[in-house]
Amino acid sequence: MFEIVSREEELTSLQAFVGEPHGGSAALVIEGEAGIGKSTLWLAGVEHARARSLCVLVSQPAEAERGLAHVGLGDLLDDVLDDVLPALSTPRRRALEVALLREEAPGGPVDSRALAVAVRGALQLLSERGPILIAVDDDQWLDPSSSSALAFALRRLAANDVLLLLARRVDDAPSSPGLEQALRAERVRRVPVGPLSVGALHQLLRDRLGRPFARQTLLRIHERSGGNPFFALELARVLDGDLDPLQPLPIPETLEELVRARLSGLPASAREALAFASALGTTSESLLERAGVPADALDPAAAAHVVERRDGTIRFAHPLLSSVLYRDLGDERRRVHARIAEIVDDPLQRARHLALSKDDPDAGVAAALEDAAGLAAGRGAWAAAAELAEHALRLTPPDGRDERHRRALAAARAHHASGEWTRAQAIAGELLAETEIGPLRAEVLVFLAELEGADRAVSLLEEALGEASLRPGLQAVIQTRLAWAGRFEEGRSDHARAALGLAEQLGDDVLASHARAVQAILGWFAGNAEAPRDLLVPARDFAAAVGGEHLVQEATLAVANTYAPSSRRDEARGFFEREHEEWRERHEPRAARALWGLAWVEFWAGRWELAAAHAAHAHDISIQYGLEVPQDHLPIALVAVHRGRLELARAHSERALQLAEEQFVFHPPQHLAILGLVSLWGGDRPAAADWLVKADRRAAELGWREPSVRWWTADHAELLLERGDVDEAGRIVDAWEADAARVGREWVLAHVTRCRGLAAAAEGNVARASALLQLALGQHEEVGDPFGGARSLLALGVVRRRAREKRTARDAIQAALGGFEQLGAVTWAAKAHDELGSIGGRTREDGLTAAERRVATLVAEGRTNREVASALFLGERTVASHLTHIYAKLGVRSRTELARRLG
Repeated sequence: MFEIVSREEELTSLQAFVGEPHGGSAALVIEGEAGIGKSTLWLAGVEHARARSLCVLVSQPAEAERGLAHVGLGDLLDDVLDDVLPALSTPRRRALEVALLREEAPGGPVDSRALAVAVRGALQLLSERGPILIAVDDDQWLDPSSSSALAFALRRLAANDVLLLLARRVDDAPSSPGLEQALRAERVRRVPVGPLSVGALHQLLRDRLGRPFARQTLLRIHERSGGNPFFALELARVLDGDLDPLQPLPIPETLEELVRARLSGLPASAREALAFASALGTTSESLLERAGVPADALDPAAAAHVVERRDGTIRFAHPLLSSVLYRDLGDERRRVHARIAEIVDDPLQRARHLALSKDDPDAGVAAALEDAAGLAAGRGAWAAAAELAEHALRLTPPDGRDERHRRALAAARAHHASGEWTRAQAIAGELLAETEIGPLRAEVLVFLAELEGADRAVSLLEEALGEASLRPGLQAVIQTRLAWAGRFEEGRSDHARAALGLAEQLGDDVLASHARAVQAILGWFAGNAEAPRDLLVPARDFAAAVGGEHLVQEATLAVANTYAPSSRRDEARGFFEREHEEWRERHEPRAARALWGLAWVEFWAGRWELAAAHAAHAHDISIQYGLEVPQDHLPIALVAVHRGRLELARAHSERALQLAEEQFVFHPPQHLAILGLVSLWGGDRPAAADWLVKADRRAAELGWREPSVRWWTADHAELLLERGDVDEAGRIVDAWEADAARVGREWVLAHVTRCRGLAAAAEGNVARASALLQLALGQHEEVGDPFGGARSLLALGVVRRRAREKRTARDAIQAALGGFEQLGAVTWAAKAHDELGSIGGRTREDGLTAAERRVATLVAEGRTNREVASALFLGERTVASHLTHIYAKLGVRSRTELARRLG
């Protein structure tokens, strides 16, 4: 190793970056022109990290490797893969093993998201053991499949000690975003590497070449090279001693010409061997021998420092040497790639070199590339699949019109899957322009509809429907998609019925099940009592049975709400448990959808802590896979607001509304309602009224006649009754009751009865109010609704208190309090406490409730009310209320006395 000359400032930045704590992920990018010394500094950073015992993952991609699949990932994870694989879940482990060629691809394609999540999991495991450094030299040549998986992982590891050290060439062309774009801008440092001074250049040349240069010669080398150390070394190597200062330098003008001159001085056998090496990227001596390159052919190149040998691996000493040599191959390049295609083992690598060996259309090669693109997709390497598909399209003969159209659509789909939506849209748009009327045009329109917003998608699907008149199967698919894409418009069910009719005429059970599922889901939201029958199916694949992944959550909600009463709840719970067991070791996103369903089932069952755990787990998986949608936040927010964790509920619903604007351009009513409950139970009744009115209005606009999905109606009615608006409360309850009676939602009818009792109390009819609330209590118990039952008990106790029936009032409120505390409904428990305090007579309890004990313990530890509220997810007023009851029960008057008493 030579000493690094005149880079003290850059080395200081590198050492500080590796050595100092960052409190999360961070990146340092070394940037500069070719030959300026980036790789030297990068390597110094790598060695410094190793000296500090960091886990260092290294990749040095070559230009020729950019089109290969997962090469960078293989470099980075090769030494640690055996350590992390056992700790990964089965779907993630399998995805990583297939991508890195440890295992054969399974029957279906590897999900690229599963691979990205697996990379995230591997990096997270490593970072939990200690800081890690991901070091990529020449990251502009990192293959896209590796880059996308790493970027996905880095975006989700912001809090982990993951450092990113990149070296990147900067030239006149605009550079594409690097891995550092996955981090926030303030977490990225850039170290520009500039030219060396004359003095530094003199030291460099003396150290590397072992001889000094005259001052005038040195100045001319510096001027010509611009201080670029690689350029200067190449210039100095061809000079024969010091020159007459009056004569021009007898050397080529540019760096590339200088590199060519250096390469031309090698024997022909060495240049032949280097040609193969430049087309392969980093390669091995054994592979070159298979290509017919003698073992000693590269000796002159190694002696001239053109290539480096290490453990049987051949690598160019500088990337510019490989780039210039490859570009200068000209027509010879095709022969080199053809020979490589004959000797490499990996079918994707073979296909790529075969493609690069052809300029003119070739039907056989195009067909082979089409097959290879399918294989790449099977490995989850969608970027490689897209490149191979485009090569297949390029090499398709002009008279192969059908093959050309099929391959163009396949290339567009591969680009779409790899995240290159712009390229996918461009290819599909070109195909549409040259496609005549007919089924193929319809397929292209359907594909383009996937890339557009709802309004444009409906327009494209309607046009596609007109083009698919000769293919009823395709018509059925389009009708089904139209039904779903236009689900917020009138006439949506007509499309679903048309799709079902076509599928049944064809005898296609799969198409028919999709059409029935869409029809059932739309019908359920519209209040069709028969709709859910087609959703709770004993199918092995629930997602396929209901028409695809995008329908699973809506179908799940329909099943959970329909089967919420205790008499059917176990049926729904068993169904979702079987779904979760079926998919948790094979397909995590599908398993997450089952957990999402279980969260709803357990919420209605009153097992809120378990519901919250299921919902959080499902949401975490969706986030990891980059599949986040507004509905992912719904059960989390709903359970949180009922448990009194108001800020948590607010945060999730606000995030859901943000996602809704980005993805659907409308606000889901449920999240508007949750923000209403946050305001209502937090004491801001005007804001609560605004949110709940918005939720009602949006549900009406969407045609939601299913009463169970409008679960906030009872709270809205209570708020209206508190404000004295008995007539409006009666109106919304009447509509809710009519819908519930039509579709047979017994648990909704129990809430209706309670609302009727509250309305009677508001009108001063105590006897009727008491009778209705007792009836509601029985109905809630019958359907297994502990929260509704506790609310009915609380309302009954309040009515009895107002009727001066203190003993029975206290009994009812205490029973309600017990129910709320068992559920974990802290806001409602505090409300019940306040009502108990309003009853005369015995006010002191023998012991503290569980909620009061938690508050008392923290206060006795010396925490303030705000700190207690934060720790227990309560409001400060709720803590103060608890503390008042604790003082009264224990007969103490201060925090000091409380601490002494508990101590």
